[in-house]
Amino acid sequence: MGMECLDDFFIGIQLCAEGRATAGFMRQSSPEAFRLPLNEALFDHKRYETGLKEVKSVLGADEDGMKLFVYLSRCAMQTYRHYEEKGIEEAVYWDTMKFLSRFIADDLRKSGKLVFRWGWWFPRQLSMREFRLGALEYEMSEDANGKKIFLHIPSDADLSERSVSHSIGAAKSFFEKYYPDFAGADMYCDSWMLAPALREVLPESSNIMNFRRRFEVIRVNEDSKAFLEWIYPDPSVSYSMLPETTSLQRNVKSRLLSGGKIGWALGRMKK
Repeated sequence: MGMECLDDFFIGIQLCAEGRATAGFMRQSSPEAFRLPLNEALFDHKRYETGLKEVKSVLGADEDGMKLFVYLSRCAMQTYRHYEEKGIEEAVYWDTMKFLSRFIADDLRKSGKLVFRWGWWFPRQLSMREFRLGALEYEMSEDANGKKIFLHIPSDADLSERSVSHSIGAAKSFFEKYYPDFAGADMYCDSWMLAPALREVLPESSNIMNFRRRFEVIRVNEDSKAFLEWIYPDPSVSYSMLPETTSLQRNVKSRLLSGGKIGWALGRMKK
């Protein structure tokens, strides 16, 4: 589908009705989010942090993050043109940009509030450094040790063996075609799903365990509590108040109450 206006973009990313209604109301209440010129630094992965600070400064008070959401959505419409110029399939664009609507919906479901907390991350998508290809997202990165590709796991990812294998295969083809400098780059994942402690709370046959076996763990932070946000709706409550809706929640809660840890880990995909 093409895009003629911001409403077309919201339809394309399947933004929830509450989000579309709020954006409509903001046309009168926060017109600066609709009129502020696009900051070109946001489309450059080397400068987007500076660009984001500049935009936030001009937008002013934005407690729920929705001003920034509208502004970044406008920027995403410009990224659509960049996809066209590079010849990347439109389906990849929409799958990637649904990052916005997914986090809006996740927080609405968890807290009952319409908020956008992930503006600090989204310039990766705007600058075409991160793409969703099938179940997973892939971010191009580079440091003193060379080029790397980081895998990120969306909340709605199908982590079955078949789905993950299809996504990894699609990613290898994608980078060979559009970013050959990254073809063959080592793939990494920095996630709670790679934490060694999960062997104590999940069956070996689970999708998460099958996923983590694809990686060689090279660094572990046993004390990290960041995993809580990805397993429980409200990570701020005491361990005794954590819900037990799923077997993962029950098993992790039991481990935490007995003094155990989960943590976080970085892994490199096995060849």
